[in-house]
Amino acid sequence: MNWRIVAATAAGSAHQLSGAPCQDHCYRATAVGRDGAHYLITLAADGAGSALYSEAGSRLACEVAGQFLREYFEHAPRSTRGALKTRLATECLARVRDALTRAAEEAGATVRDFACTLLGLVAGPHQALAFQIGDGAVIIRQAGQLAPVFWPDAGEYANMTYFVTDADAAEHLHVAQFETPQEVALLTDGLQRLALVFATREVHAPFFEPMFSVLRGRSIGQCEALDVQLAAFLASPAVSARTDDDKTLILATRLGPEAPCP
Repeated sequence: MNWRIVAATAAGSAHQLSGAPCQDHCYRATAVGRDGAHYLITLAADGAGSALYSEAGSRLACEVAGQFLREYFEHAPRSTRGALKTRLATECLARVRDALTRAAEEAGATVRDFACTLLGLVAGPHQALAFQIGDGAVIIRQAGQLAPVFWPDAGEYANMTYFVTDADAAEHLHVAQFETPQEVALLTDGLQRLALVFATREVHAPFFEPMFSVLRGRSIGQCEALDVQLAAFLASPAVSARTDDDKTLILATRLGPEAPCP
């Protein structure tokens, strides 16, 4: 299974004005298991605006989760087909929390200073697993239709969400298993108002369709150039006029021009 992937992160205009670093990070990779199967790994994290080391927290969360998942698929002693179980997400969360705790200790800070959300989707030849703590969205296309796997978890109050560093983070970990989708998108909360229809809890398909159409027409080797174009789009005046927050978007497709979306 050959996935084509494009991913980019752009600082929000509010952070550009203040000189603050972008607090979003993402990770994407494909891994080959001992069973010879290919696995897609996609992750996105958004650092809490009020956290002192949020940029470091989101970066570390993506790096640790990405390494854990890649090693899981590449070095598992048995075939991983059918092994995308809920425990994989809970183990991934535990690894991230341990790493953030160690980073906080080394910095003489609290783990809350490294607070971030985390979104993830891994997909094998037949089965996929998505997980999420906090806001943002994991979106999949199945049978030609785009739909969110989870709705952004904004917590009980306005301008609130949950973070991997919360003491009760495991209670707010959403996990779902499903058949491997045709296409995938992950986005942080800076793009929620552009990509989702909150009144009906649906995906705003016109936001995604032009980008997926371009991605389907590219070879795997051409995707790196699309990263630059996507980053420019996320930082464009048209997008910045709609949101001043940091923005991350990952798109992946296993469709091609010879097999357009139904």
